[in-house]
Formats: sequence, C-alpha cells, structure tokens
Amino acid sequence: MKQTRNGFTLVEMVFCVSVILVILLLVIPNVTSKNNMIKDKSCDAQIEVVNSQIILYQIETGELPTSISQLTSGSKPYLTKKQSTCPNGKKIEISDGQAYAS
Repeated sequence: MKQTRNGFTLVEMVFCVSVILVILLLVIPNVTSKNNMIKDKSCDAQIEVVNSQIILYQIETGELPTSISQLTSGSKPYLTKKQSTCPNGKKIEISDGQAYAS
C-alpha cells in the first residue's frame, strides 16, 4: 500500500508566506495614504462646522468671534473643546470671521 502524505512541505509554506507578504507590502502604503486623505477631508468638514457656528455666533451677538475659545466657552458653547481640533491634529483658528486649520 502507498501512503498518502497530508500537509504542506516547508518549501510550500515559505512560498505561501512570501506571496502573502508581497501582497501586504503592495497594499499597506495605499491604505495609509487613504487614511491620511480621509483625515484631511474630515478636517475640511470640521472647518465648515466651525464656520457655520461663527455665523450663528455673529447673528446672536452682533459681532464676529476673534478666537475659537469664544465659541467653546460660556454657559451655552457653540462648539465642544474637541471640535476646536481637526482629526489630523491641526488646530482650528479664526481670522477675519473665517476658520482655518494651522
């Protein structure tokens, strides 16, 4: 009787692992760059939220805020402290009634 062999040889396992590693090395940089792009887009969205709160602040008080702290302080703040920073780590600042990330 002939015995059948179950399983993989060492050479087959090394080949499979090396193919998987090559695929990962090709995919990881693409995923990382997409993650950075998503953070930049969410920062743009956060700036638009701050701009809308600037308009609301101006309507209610009659003047433009000069700093982000005016929007995050008081008994009824327009923004939370977390909203004064973009997801990519940049701080949101106000100049001439417009928000921007620095």
